[in-house]
Amino acid sequence: MAFLDVARALAMIGVVLMNAPFVVFSAEMAGERDRSTLTSLVDTGLSLLLSGKARAVLMVLIGVGAVLAWRSAVRRGGRPAAVMARRYAVLGLLFGVPHLLVFDGDILTHYALTALVLVPLMPLLTGGSRGRPLVAALALFAAAPFAELLLHSLLPSHSWTTLVVQVPQTLGFFCVGAWLARRPELAPGAEGLPSRLPVVMLWTGLALEVLGYGAMLAADVFFPMEMGADGVPVLGDDGMPVVRPGSSLLVSLASTLMGGGGALFYLGLVWWLVRRGRTSARVLGALAPLGRMTLTVYLASTAVFLAAMGPLEGEIPLLAQYGVALAFFVAAAAFARVWSGWLRLGPLEWLWRSLTYLRPMPMRRSGPVPVPGPVPGQHGAGGPSGPPVSSEPQADAHR
Repeated sequence: MAFLDVARALAMIGVVLMNAPFVVFSAEMAGERDRSTLTSLVDTGLSLLLSGKARAVLMVLIGVGAVLAWRSAVRRGGRPAAVMARRYAVLGLLFGVPHLLVFDGDILTHYALTALVLVPLMPLLTGGSRGRPLVAALALFAAAPFAELLLHSLLPSHSWTTLVVQVPQTLGFFCVGAWLARRPELAPGAEGLPSRLPVVMLWTGLALEVLGYGAMLAADVFFPMEMGADGVPVLGDDGMPVVRPGSSLLVSLASTLMGGGGALFYLGLVWWLVRRGRTSARVLGALAPLGRMTLTVYLASTAVFLAAMGPLEGEIPLLAQYGVALAFFVAAAAFARVWSGWLRLGPLEWLWRSLTYLRPMPMRRSGPVPVPGPVPGQHGAGGPSGPPVSSEPQADAHR
């Protein structure tokens, strides 16, 4: 469905913008340059709009894609659990782990690990009541802060620890996506049906965002950082400031609320805009090809940042890094549009899908790519008339 591709493209733009200063440290982060007022405003604004929220959108979309892929395998009489396990094992081992060795902020390895945990749960999430995945998500979100606290106490402090401790929370976001995929609005042929769900998601997301910031404020008020007699924070054995368990629980809860709120808000907003009218559908629809090859774009962004900014690490200003990231996406969007006009899959998406199904996948298109637009006969609230849901799962990084 077109709005899923558009949302995936926008989420990937957000993730890469947030990654740019960490793939290659900026002059401000290295202490070689003071932050200007403009730099602080731009960085703070982008962080408020995107930090944690773009990743949460991708997590929800993985849950959507898992259900679509599962149903597709069942319709073909295949073994959906084996296909899904192979799919995410390939994602983690072939793409995630090598990327993690280059950039410790990699998301593919963590997503692949969590998706493998999701595999045995899929029969439960795709059967029974449509609300079952949402109940599972709420249970996981409630347990996530305590699970993170326990795992942090059991596991040594290391960069890879995050891959494990955040599995319950990420699994909850996957379940939200499974719930969304089972909604009647996402059934094949239902694009033009009127629905209030996008607006409900939008306002619910805003409410969760407010609650998340409230939980973050409560952590500072009720569990302030321990300070020494000299006014310096007390450090633990790992050299980091001591954080009380109550503060850790509230910060984890705030992360879930703000991430989930951001995911619902942005998905609802994009869905509402795509359904609203021809102009907004066409403008956003221009990003759909980018959203269908996000694995290629994500890994290419790291390669471009290292090549273009790596030699200048610690010297290039933060605003210049954001400019490089935006220029990369303009070029990537143009490349994706030209590529998708002739070929069905991005280069890495083709490799991923071929290894998943153990045979080379077809690449050539047999006809032109439809342009998203409102459904005729709808008054200002039509759905996208983009490509129909394929009989095979989409093979981009987050479908």
